[in-house]
Amino acid sequence: MNRHMMHKILTASTLTIAIAAVGCRDSNVEKADVKKSETASQTAPGTTPQMANPHGSPSGAVTSAAGVSWTVPATWKPGAEKPMRAASYSFGPEGKEADCAVFYFGPGQGGAVDANVERWISQFAQPDGSDSRKAAKTATHTVSGLKVTTVDLTGIYMSSAMSGPMTGKPEQQTGYRLLGAIVEAPEGPVFFKITGPEQTVIQGLDDFQQLVESVKKQ
Repeated sequence: MNRHMMHKILTASTLTIAIAAVGCRDSNVEKADVKKSETASQTAPGTTPQMANPHGSPSGAVTSAAGVSWTVPATWKPGAEKPMRAASYSFGPEGKEADCAVFYFGPGQGGAVDANVERWISQFAQPDGSDSRKAAKTATHTVSGLKVTTVDLTGIYMSSAMSGPMTGKPEQQTGYRLLGAIVEAPEGPVFFKITGPEQTVIQGLDDFQQLVESVKKQ
């Protein structure tokens, strides 16, 4: 075998070995990348929502929004999801349930506390025609370092949310009561608003107070 032929054989052998080595390396890299991707998908933490399905949270559960948490009374039921609400609860006998709506609109949103209290009061009229602002009981106190404003009012409820689809006028509900609390949370105000038949709301008064007192920073 001459030198020229020997040179060709050695060159071909060297090229074959190099290609095999590259293929093996690429295969190992691909396997490593796949394994790394699978591991990341299994271990990477998910994004924690600001509120974890509060509408479906069981009674007695701790729910949170705006940097605060609260404990749902054990006798309350999760309410249906509704627009603009952060959470919904209900309590009381069938057909006479009271509704507890929780609103959180985001940092710097929702309006001033006093303006919201005035708006809630304006949704009620008094049977004798007197001013609901005089009938309303408002107070301010501190819970776990958070300022809380409360309002308590009984009368004729005229919420626009209860308007008839054809008339567009508020439906009047006599003998209704409002219990409200506005918590000035670290990330914006959280609004708790109970409306319902007066006797039902009376039954839930202690539970509502316990809910408000359970509010704390996260």
